[in-house]
Amino acid sequence: MALLAARLLGATFVLLGLTLLVMTWMTYRRDTRIVREGAHAQGTVLRKEFIAASDDSDYVLHYAFSLPDGTRLKQQHTVPPELWKRLRIGDSVQVLYGRDDPRRSYPEGHGVMTLGLALFFSVVLVLLGLIGLVALLGKVVPEGASGSLDAPSDGIA
Repeated sequence: MALLAARLLGATFVLLGLTLLVMTWMTYRRDTRIVREGAHAQGTVLRKEFIAASDDSDYVLHYAFSLPDGTRLKQQHTVPPELWKRLRIGDSVQVLYGRDDPRRSYPEGHGVMTLGLALFFSVVLVLLGLIGLVALLGKVVPEGASGSLDAPSDGIA
């Protein structure tokens, strides 16, 4: 039973690590494509939200911007505290958005996954996957085994 549990836990870690690793690099590629090929729009700050937690806090900026066809989008994004404190409701903010998916937007210069962050996540997720691989492929020694590598005794001394 312990072997089955170890294998299941190992497989879960491997699958989780690989899935999150792929998602990390997809996000990085999408964000760099938006920076390289995205469109700019003038947005307006609609609301500011501070979400306090005991271990971390988020500064959320709610903003709206219009697409060239006149469609108005309302979005929100976590921003650094300095930007959040500087902006007031009604202020203009430069928005960068994906041409193929305008819902992927953020205040220009904020919100992009950096290469450093993608590499950090990759290291953590590879380690998670390796832990899972060890649990998945590791050898389980039965309880009470002495661990001796001596040849079995035939009872003759």
